[in-house]
Parts: sequence; C-alpha cells; structure tokens
Amino acid sequence: MVAMQCQRITLATARPVRVLPLRRPPSQAQPSLQANNSLPLARPRLLPAVVVPPEVQQPARQPGQQQQQQRQSSVSAPSEAPLSSEALALVLLGTACAFICNIDRAAMSVAVLPMSEQFAWDDAVKGSIASAFFAGYTITNLCGGYVATRFSSKEVLALGVVLWSCFTMLTPAAAASGSVGQLMVVRGLMGVGEGVTYPSIQNLVRRWVPEGGRSRALSFIYSGHQLGTIASYLVAPLVIQEYGWPAVFYLFGSLGFVWLLGWLPLVKNDPADLLPATPAARAAQPAAAAAGKEEAPQAGAAAAPLRLQDVPWGAFMRNPAFLATVAAQVASSVGGCLCFSWLPTYYNQVYDVDVMHSSAFTIIPFLATVAATTGSGWIADGLVNNKVLDKTTTRKLMQAIASFGPALVLLRLAGGDGAGASGGAHSLGEAVAMITAWLALSGFSASGYGSNHQDISSKYTGILYGLSNGLASIAGSVSIYLTGQVLHTTHDWGLIFEAAAASYVVGALVYLQWASSEEQFEGADAKRE
Repeated sequence: MVAMQCQRITLATARPVRVLPLRRPPSQAQPSLQANNSLPLARPRLLPAVVVPPEVQQPARQPGQQQQQQRQSSVSAPSEAPLSSEALALVLLGTACAFICNIDRAAMSVAVLPMSEQFAWDDAVKGSIASAFFAGYTITNLCGGYVATRFSSKEVLALGVVLWSCFTMLTPAAAASGSVGQLMVVRGLMGVGEGVTYPSIQNLVRRWVPEGGRSRALSFIYSGHQLGTIASYLVAPLVIQEYGWPAVFYLFGSLGFVWLLGWLPLVKNDPADLLPATPAARAAQPAAAAAGKEEAPQAGAAAAPLRLQDVPWGAFMRNPAFLATVAAQVASSVGGCLCFSWLPTYYNQVYDVDVMHSSAFTIIPFLATVAATTGSGWIADGLVNNKVLDKTTTRKLMQAIASFGPALVLLRLAGGDGAGASGGAHSLGEAVAMITAWLALSGFSASGYGSNHQDISSKYTGILYGLSNGLASIAGSVSIYLTGQVLHTTHDWGLIFEAAAASYVVGALVYLQWASSEEQFEGADAKRE
C-alpha cells in the first residue's frame, strides 16, 4: 500500500518560482503505516491557487519593439532641461557675434550714400560693391560647414571674426585708392570671414542646447543679427555726421576684437571638454551632459576626425527635405538682401529722405523683426513641447507665415492696388508700415527653415546649414546685382518688389510640399560602407 505523505510541492515552470510548503494542523498526528496497514488513504489537501508572475503572463516582445518605443518616447517628449552655464554663455556670446557680424555688414548700406557722392558711383556700381561681399560670403558658407565640423567650431568662428574685422577696417583705404575692383576684393574677403559664422553656431548649439529649447536659442541668436542692423542704421549716421564715413568702419571693425576677450575663455567647443582627463573619471560622469540626451560626451577616446570623403554629399543633394529647406532659404535671402542692401536707397530715391532720416526709418522695421524672430522661437517650442502640433507641422506653419505674409505685403508695396508701379504711390508713413510688416513676418523663418537643419541631421548640421546658406547667398548676391541693374535702367521699384514676392511664394510652396523634421541621414554612412 502506497502512503500519501505530502511535505512540499514544487511547480515546474519556465522560470524558477517560490516553493510553497504544506503544513498540517498541529492537532493531527502523523499515522504510523507500520502499526496499522489498514488505514485508509488520506484525502489530499487542496492547495491555494498559484499566482503566475506578471512577466510570465505577458507575451514576449518582438525584437526591436522596446527600442522603437524608446525612440517614439524621445521624439514625443523633447528635453526641457534648463541651460547649463556653458550653454548660456554660448547663446549670449553667439548672439553678440551675430550682432557684430551684421553691424559690420550693414555699415556699407549706410556709408554707401556719402561714398557714392564722393566717388560718383551710380546704382550699378553700388550693386556690384554690395554683391562682392556676398560672393566671398558664399565661398566660406559652402565649405565652412565642413571646416567647422572637421575642426573646432569655436576656433573656426574666432578666426572668421578676426578676418572680417580686419577687412572691415581696411574698407576706407580700399575705397580711397579709387579702384572699385580693389574695394570689391576687400569686401569679398570680409564676406569670406563672415561666411563661417552660422555654420559654426549651428554646430555649437546642437552640442550644447537640449532639443526642447533649440528653436528659442537659435531665434535669440538670430535676433542679434537684426539688432546689429538696427545699431548700424542708428549709430552710423551719427558717426558719419561727426567724424566722416571712414570712422564707421574703424569703429565697427574693432568690436570683433573686444568680443574675442569673452569668447575664447568662456565658450567650450564640446561638452566632452568639461570631462576629467582620466578614463576612470570620464566613465563616472552621467550619461547625458549639457548637450542633451542624444549627444552626450562619450567616455574614452575622441571620435575620429571627419574626412571629406566621409560626408554623404550625394545624399544631401538628392534629399527632398533638405532641398525644400534650401528653397525656402534661397527665397527668403532674395527678399532679405533686397531690404538689407537697398532700403536706405529706396527711401532716398522715392521719398527724397537724406541719410540721417532714411536710417531712422529703416530702424523701425528691424525692431519689429527682433520681436517677431524671438517670439517665433517661443511659439514653436511651445507648440512642439506641449504636443499641440508635431515638429514638421510647426516648421511648415512658421515658414508659411514667413513667406506668404511678406509676399502679400510686397505686392501691396509694389502698387498692386492699381496705384502705379513706381513704388512711390504710397505715403512715406504707409511705406514704413508695410516694410515693417514685411520684415516682421519674415522673422518667423527663424523657427521655420532656420531651425530645420537641427532636425534633419544630428551629425551634419553645420555642413547642411553651410550648403543652404551658401546657395542662398549666391541667390542674394545675384539679386543685389540685378536690382542695381534694373534700377539703373528703369528706376522701377515696383518691379523689384513683385519679383521678390514671387520668390517668397515659390520657396514657400516647395517647403510646404517636401519639408520634414525627421532624421534624414542617419543611415547614410552605413550605405556608403
């Protein structure tokens, strides 16, 4: 006879579980099978239900499902971490750099009026001199993005500031030589120095500023560009009146050397520069430093330098999202260069306003542009971070405002209401109001195409911005030159405004069709290997 003596039961599962012991009540004594072989079999005690662990109940995840969920979570919830002290120094000094960059560039737009009187320049000559700057600017934009990525973005920018500051101060001597060609060379070399500015800044912002705050950071930096224009139009006439036009270039050119005193000691090229020197100390650092979760400094050896042949140039030129960004930037450059280079001349020729008052009227639109540019960054980040709109839709919305708005204003300014094509059918007050609306609306592009390079590539941000800004500079240089030729031949400002409006519309339509904020070149390196 088989005895039933149950002391413990073990469940065999896919993974070990806790063994459940069975206890008898203390009042029952264990019967002796030897003493009484006729005892009936004891009824087995019912066991409590065994609870299967939750992880056993859930079906196994498919390979890659967890990584996909993590990527979706990272996209839908951009980082809202506050700026580190190093990132804050970068944003403030980057804004100051944009300010100096444009105050030096805009000096010629004001000084060209007394210079043209002294040297007897017509509109065609003025257009050639202005376009020479953008020719040099284009060269370093096209290659400056790679240079700023291959080498230290911080040091490349510092070298650019030194270069353009020196040639700004050499402008009076070149003009006094009496050779327009020599002056064009100096202005072109000044453009070479300024061409590395924004590709370098784009790289540094990508490394230091968390994703959820990049639109605001870039918009704030871009506002320095507008503030430089305002300062140039405000200060240059006063300096010209008191000391003559050469003093403008000496004063503004010296600002770059003052800026270097803060830039060199306060700004680091990469968050990895802050890590301790020993490998053990590096490994002890948190996984995500000030740059945000996607670009934390790696422990150990530095990344290999980027070679020219490693850059997927062909993939850039075939990518619809990047080409859409280029189209919007080119169109905006045509309108921006028109306003930047010719606005004081417009007030002077159409409304007979002298250099002092034309600069004052020019300041008002750029003040509005500063507010719109900065505000657009807060609006864009708010829409994305609060999940009101996805990032691609937000970029397209901002760019639509920045393109269609100026186009409508320019058509009105051109006399589209039947007032005539001369561009002077409106009163001076009406013209200032429309130009203010034109530039303020265009400021929304800072959160449109102006921030799009950060979205579509984490590795090639500076290179992509350099390429698009270089192509935009070519378009801007050509538009400045053609504006001078058209005015010299027809004196028709209405035709100029209509052409700029058409450019805005074409760029906007292309951008709305193909722009994207998704990573575009993550697998480009793997395909090349």
